[in-house]
Amino acid sequence: MPIKEDFKLWCTGGSIKEGMSEWRFSETDQRRLIAVRMDEEQESEDVALEHLKKYVDNLDPNVTLIHVGLDGDLISVSSDPAHDETFYMYYPPLDLVERPAGVQTILRSELRELDRLVGNVDLVSYQTDTNPLETRQVVFKYYWQLQFLEKTWEEMNLWMRLSHHPNIVPFDRLVLDEVRGGVVGFTTLYIPGGTLQDNVSRPFKLKWCKQLMQLVDDLNLRYGIAHQDVVPRNLVVDEATDNLMLFDFDWSAQIGRRRGPSFFSYWDIRDDVRAVIFTVYEMITRDFHFREEDWGALDVTTIQDIEWAQHPDVTLDHPVSEYRALLNAWVKTREDGKQITVYTDAPEYIDWPILEKQVVEQPLPNGAVQQVLAWDMVLRSQALARREVFAEWQRPMQSALKGDYHLLATGKLLD
Repeated sequence: MPIKEDFKLWCTGGSIKEGMSEWRFSETDQRRLIAVRMDEEQESEDVALEHLKKYVDNLDPNVTLIHVGLDGDLISVSSDPAHDETFYMYYPPLDLVERPAGVQTILRSELRELDRLVGNVDLVSYQTDTNPLETRQVVFKYYWQLQFLEKTWEEMNLWMRLSHHPNIVPFDRLVLDEVRGGVVGFTTLYIPGGTLQDNVSRPFKLKWCKQLMQLVDDLNLRYGIAHQDVVPRNLVVDEATDNLMLFDFDWSAQIGRRRGPSFFSYWDIRDDVRAVIFTVYEMITRDFHFREEDWGALDVTTIQDIEWAQHPDVTLDHPVSEYRALLNAWVKTREDGKQITVYTDAPEYIDWPILEKQVVEQPLPNGAVQQVLAWDMVLRSQALARREVFAEWQRPMQSALKGDYHLLATGKLLD
């Protein structure tokens, strides 16, 4: 898991030697690893992060390491491949994906970048198959680092099996790399207008509360799935249908099951019913401070036993009392009704294949080679030395892009 997110930089690890520290960061604009060597011992990556933030926008794309002094001044930079710990990632072949009928594919090279939303998530567009003059805007989720490999696989497989639901943002396509044909990520339909958290000007309707409750019922009781991250920032409104829509399934899990990485396992403390109550409270009051606490410490009675003061910037189409009455009735129904303790108890439970590790050869210090179960990844520096071809992720820094530009998702800047 990433240690720190700073919009464009994540710490991926570090080491402390006598009198010196070295931390490695992923730079998400150019999707590479950069090492920061400091002439002092630091048990936290915070100081190295601050140093890197000062220089990163002006570093050459080939820089692999910077050396800073005690005062933070830049002593030297290096483009030596020996410092480059960027990996070419394993991307599963398409035939491993048991995709539902109708799920199509698209090459990464056919996607045009429109915006960089957060790390590993871009807004892109492409020309539709039916009309070359028509473009479709979609959100592209992908990975180029190990910690997102299984996460992307799990989210992708679940989301495309839920795409038919009217209150879930539709799954769009599987994205293949144009070099080897592996699945690098997926796209979902882009819903403009901002999230419920961002767009305060949009009235918060009682019907959307009903839709959210029904959606959570369907996920939990019909499909055996817990979303585990129901929050206003993961909810949008489709203006064409006036439907509330949920997205972002990277914390979701099959109820009662722990599979793969911890963030895609079931945690009863991330209960969806409790999350809905907090979501409605937050939309009415614009008070988000409770969720800043640990999920395990959240007690729903904290907000159930207090008055909900409608925020002056919030518009409702019914009195606050009706929202609360609707919630209370639903909570009682869920408490008194059938309980799903394991996902296979759900009548239409959803399952998908686990992405199995591959048998790869690992060199030993004595020169011998052993076979181990691991992801088949190759150091970028080694692959380039052997002239092997893999999917590249380098792209111009966003700070260097001015005015209108035509940039493909591959990082290629068009004329």
